[in-house]
Amino acid sequence: MHDALSLLRLYTEWGVDTAVTDTATDHRLSGAGAHHLPRLPNPGKPRQSAPAVQAPPMVAPHTLRQNPTPAAGSEGGITSLGESIALAQQAAAQASTPDALRTAMEQFDACSLRGTAMHTLLPSGPTNAPLMLIGEAPDADEDRSGHVFAGLCGTLLDTLLAPLPLERSQLTLATALPWRPPGGRPPSDAEQRICLPFLHRAITLFAPRRLVLCGRLPATMLLGKDTPAARREWGTLALPGLGDVPVLAMRHPLQLRASPTARREIWQTLMLVMKTLRDTP
Repeated sequence: MHDALSLLRLYTEWGVDTAVTDTATDHRLSGAGAHHLPRLPNPGKPRQSAPAVQAPPMVAPHTLRQNPTPAAGSEGGITSLGESIALAQQAAAQASTPDALRTAMEQFDACSLRGTAMHTLLPSGPTNAPLMLIGEAPDADEDRSGHVFAGLCGTLLDTLLAPLPLERSQLTLATALPWRPPGGRPPSDAEQRICLPFLHRAITLFAPRRLVLCGRLPATMLLGKDTPAARREWGTLALPGLGDVPVLAMRHPLQLRASPTARREIWQTLMLVMKTLRDTP
């Protein structure tokens, strides 16, 4: 009995006020106090005889069994990251046209971003365009309108395109992710890896002659984490079914407002793009 009372005092010091049993209890039906521990006896009063209290077993935190929330896209089970990536690769590979890819992404439910975004954004513009511009994850204007490079981002893009010998309608425009993360937060590494097969497939289906990656996210997803946000030379991106595609990383159009240094770097990149378009067909 002494050991049981000592254990109860220890529970009280830890803030434990409810016993954990082997079966679940609905406290709405059984009463809020059905499993409260008994009060400790007052040392100043004589103790009355009472039935011995069986102390409830203390369960270590690491042994508690928690029910995981099934990931989207799983039927009666959890979809792991590897399974989600495999599902994305399968869905993207089966799409043979841009419209089929859009349908595949709208039906894809192994990425939580699809369930919180308002629209699924697919590249817009012609196939075999001279340039394909890929921006960051969709912002609020793009998600709300369903159009790539919308709102302020689109206005600043038009400013960037003014010196180029091309109209906006001649370019393919895309975002790195097809869905906007909730609240505009940065996408997680897992979300990027799940969405990457759709981006690869979109580039393959639209088959642009050159890629311009506007911002750090598309450069990270397509070229690697160590790729700088802006580069002064063209590189190559190898994609199955498309071969080596010339690619250039630059600052995002929204950074036109960041600083004079950002504007100068954007202008230098545009001069390189313009020279390349004029020197090559």
